[in-house]
Amino acid sequence: MHVHSKFKRNSRVRDLYFIDPVLTMTEKTHRLADALTAAEGYMNEGYYVISAVTYESFAPEGEQFIIGVFEDACDHETFLAAREVGSYEMTEPEFTQSRDEIIKNIEQVREYIRDGHTYQVNYTARLKGKFRGDGHTLFETLMSANNGDYAMYVEYGDEQIISCSPELFFEVDAGRTIRTRPMKGTAPRGGSRTEDEENRRFLEESKKDMAENVMIVDLLRNDISKVAAKNSVNVPALFTIEEYATVFQMTSTVEAELKAGVGINDIMAGLFPCGSITGAPKTSTMNIINALEATERKYYCGTLGIMYPGGEMVFNVPIRTLYVNGGEYVYGAGGGITYDSIPASEYDEIVAKTAFLKNAQFELIESMRLEDGVVARIGHHAARLRSSAENFKFKPADFIGEVRHYVESRGLMHGLYKLRVTQDRHGNLEISHSSISDEETSRALLHQEPLSGAPEFIENKTTVRYHYTIPDDDFKIVLYYNEKRQLTEFNIGNLVIQEDGEYFTPSENTGILNGVMRRTLLDEGNIIEKDYTVDDFIEKYEAGGISIHLINSVRGWLKIRLTIQR
Repeated sequence: MHVHSKFKRNSRVRDLYFIDPVLTMTEKTHRLADALTAAEGYMNEGYYVISAVTYESFAPEGEQFIIGVFEDACDHETFLAAREVGSYEMTEPEFTQSRDEIIKNIEQVREYIRDGHTYQVNYTARLKGKFRGDGHTLFETLMSANNGDYAMYVEYGDEQIISCSPELFFEVDAGRTIRTRPMKGTAPRGGSRTEDEENRRFLEESKKDMAENVMIVDLLRNDISKVAAKNSVNVPALFTIEEYATVFQMTSTVEAELKAGVGINDIMAGLFPCGSITGAPKTSTMNIINALEATERKYYCGTLGIMYPGGEMVFNVPIRTLYVNGGEYVYGAGGGITYDSIPASEYDEIVAKTAFLKNAQFELIESMRLEDGVVARIGHHAARLRSSAENFKFKPADFIGEVRHYVESRGLMHGLYKLRVTQDRHGNLEISHSSISDEETSRALLHQEPLSGAPEFIENKTTVRYHYTIPDDDFKIVLYYNEKRQLTEFNIGNLVIQEDGEYFTPSENTGILNGVMRRTLLDEGNIIEKDYTVDDFIEKYEAGGISIHLINSVRGWLKIRLTIQR
């Protein structure tokens, strides 16, 4: 069992990696209640516990789960070394039902509501596709452009759960406060700033979405009251709008103090599955879901969670989640249906919630300097793109020919420009340009945490850039180091350190993108490979013994004034 979690805890999202559980429990070895009881015992003894529970596990006959007990988390390098790391191939997702069938089911939901069987149903549909390769690489690719605060990758045998969820199911903090934050109400992001603001305002003012949200808040208040101390349930935040890469989401927060003696089984019995993905009233609505949805939800809409040593717990609602098994992936998407829902619009909302899957189809990037009609180092860029295409099994492209045609057809024979080229897996190129001016110096920030990312997305230049986090919005350039505390690179170029009249750059062994400018300078003998630890570097830099530069193929050399925060 291998796990990579990116869960928010105490207002901060952290990467945790787990391998080699001391115990694994599934429906083949335990009943769910017994497994959770055992898990809680291990948590109290100082272990981490990872749980993955399917939606259908609310009924004993439907139990399917994976629970792993871990002595401790491991570092990123150990996690990668313990498993086969590689690329992946996947087909475009296709709905398992037609648009007409989905709309017909939504109409059926409205009839159930009209007849008084329910107030709201969270109806979902499935998409499927073929998958081959490394699911963890897909997880990191998807996370590169999706800010899900409760994301997790779980690998167990042939099964892979890839959850990029932004939704909290519940958390229990050290003071035994239980908190849930249901998502109900969605609007797509706009294609322009004006459209984006209009869509956000529409969601903020949408009576339909607020009514849906309140309905689920009331349901969860009722659920939490089953495990809460008397008069402790409250709603500290209502109708909060959260921004994600492809959608706006409306959320609210419900919290309470847990009663004495309440444990994980009591919480699951009272809250699972989360009301935001069922509807209200819960029991009758789940019967409607069972009648209308043609296939099981499985881990989608179930829960994935971490129990931390000492008693804290965080569990998500696995939306934006793929389940991979047997060379096939399944993805679910849906929304809350009320009587006022317009079926065609609800279908469009379901489609909008699949947009984040497009990021799985990442692209290769080359950025080049175009000066007076000449593309600097174009042969080196072509070679690097060709090498990356081979690594990821992309079809080859006529890179040099298309770039030259672009320059000539747009008359870019005078002036200084940045050319940006992206290539998809089918060999198609997209080329754009922008005017630039040369700079001599700039400012940068030294990151306070090691760079963490899949090696193939660090060593190849792609649209997957989640690992280049920028911790302070006042800075556009950040300098990183690895888990061995060796300096590596900037987010937009390689590092050169000037010391005693010589120029040094970190070696490829530190985990860097071997930039075109870096390769050229090494070949010419103008820079030498040498590794620096963070502590040694800071001591020398602050003493004035060294200076640093950023190099890339667009800007050339850029002297850096570095800020070191403590």
